Parts: sequence; structure tokens; C-alpha cells
Amino acid sequence: MAGAVRATRSWLTLSLLTLAGCTAGGALPEGTTVAPVGRWPEDVLYDPESDRVFVANEGSATISVLTANAAPVGTLALATRARHLAVDSRLGHLYAPNEGSGFVSAFGTRDLRERFRVPTGQAPHGIAVDTASHRVFVGNEADASLTAFDGRTGRVLYTAPVGVGPGGVAADPVSGRVLVVSVKEDRVLVLDGATGAPHGSIGVGRGPTHLRVNGATGIAYVLNTDADTVNVIDARALLPRATIQVGRYPIGIALDEPGRRAWIVNNRANTVSVLDDTALIVRPRGKFPTTCRAQRSTGAPDPST
Repeated sequence: MAGAVRATRSWLTLSLLTLAGCTAGGALPEGTTVAPVGRWPEDVLYDPESDRVFVANEGSATISVLTANAAPVGTLALATRARHLAVDSRLGHLYAPNEGSGFVSAFGTRDLRERFRVPTGQAPHGIAVDTASHRVFVGNEADASLTAFDGRTGRVLYTAPVGVGPGGVAADPVSGRVLVVSVKEDRVLVLDGATGAPHGSIGVGRGPTHLRVNGATGIAYVLNTDADTVNVIDARALLPRATIQVGRYPIGIALDEPGRRAWIVNNRANTVSVLDDTALIVRPRGKFPTTCRAQRSTGAPDPST
């Protein structure tokens, strides 16, 4: 158990530093080990079954594979860039949208071999897995649609219309619903994951980009990047709970599901906000090393989409 706790803490630290633009060197927190990855790291996730961390490198169209303690394992080459990743630990599959190629690649999390490719709509971007049903959902930015496929075989299940400019996607394994951010319409759409039928939508703040759902509680966190706020939503009751001010330009989020906390990277403030879901308050924010700010000013694309 102690090893698992250490691995989780190492992953969370690496996740926050990567989302903030830190990849190596500089004055990092004591006890932190950070490995170099590819250009413009955009997303990071931890797979507890393989005990590996996967980093999507937008600028180099690769995925860096690390141990939970940031030791390099390998690099996966993509056809075109991926800005988001998803993993199904029970299947041992990692999923990466190839945005400029119109398909999702599925890799084995242990042998790192490509298993299959799934055709999608134009510009597949946000992606999520329902680990209960093994369905995978990917939002297609350029044609306002959501593609759902069987994560075991790659068989496409349906394509459903969603809001203009779909951004972040999240799945709730208890209700079987999927949530999609409509970046251009300032709302979150909720669909039935099995059929793609709409359940409704919830208005959020200005310029929403990313979201996460706590599978244990059904609480969703929506980052309103242009408004510097987070909407907290009950995804099962389809009710808003709170709108909370955070730092400037929130763009990355990692969840501590057992602790019911959300860690939010404020890209242009060089800070992290810690949101306590129970109390609905923001805990004192930590600052990132100044080297992170320097790396974010090197001409990388706007991470808001």
C-alpha cells in the first residue's frame, strides 16, 4: 500500500508539472524527479495496472512513456499530434487521437505495440473511457460530433452530434453517461453512453475547455479557461453545485478521487489551485518553479483548444 501511495503522489506531481510546462531541470520541489519528454507536453495520465505514466507531446506527435517515478521507458510515434489520452487499465489499452489523421490509435500499455486504429470524424481531440462498459468516446472538433467505439475491438458503435467545437470529454462509469464540453457555446452536453441519445445540457462559464468526472461521486469539474473559474456539477442529477474562482487561465486538471480534491493548473499565473470538493473552497495555492513559465513562453500553440 505504501508503494501505491508513493506512486500516486509521484504521478500527481509529474502530472501537474507537465501540464504547467515543466519537463526537466530547474528548482523543483524537494524529492521530485522529472524526466525530459517531447515538445509541448499537453496531457499526462497514470495507469495503475502497468504502473506507467503516459505524456502526450503535441509538438513532436509522440507519447513519452515513463515509470511512476519518472524513469524513461520508451516513446510512441503517432501519425499526427495528440493533445489528449485515455487508458483502460482493465484492458491494458492506451488510446490516442491522431488529430490530423482522423483516427484513434490503441496501444498495449505494457508491450507498447499498436493494437488497432479506429476511424473517427474530423480532428479527433478530447477522449474518455468508460471503464465499466469499455466504451471509448472521442470528440471530433471539426465536425461537431462524438464517435463512440468498443475499446476491446475498435468497432465503431455510433457517431452522435454534439455542440460546436467539442473540447474535453469525460465518462461517468456509474451512470454510463458521457459529458462533452461545447467550447464555442459555453455549455456541457450530457449523452447516454450506450446510445448517444442526449440527456440535456448545463451552461457553464466563458471559454470552457477541459473537464473531469470523479467516478466515485459523480461530481464533474469544468475548467472555464477564459473566465478563470471552475464549474462544479453533479453529473448524475444534472445540477450545478458551484462556480469557483481560481487562478489565471486554468487549463490542466488532475483528480484525487478518494480525497475528493481537484488539482488545477493555472497556466498563465504559474500556480496550482487545490479545490476541496466537500467544502467547495479553494485551498492555498502552490507556485510552480519559474522555469515552467519560461518553457511556456517559447511559442507553443495556444493550449485552450
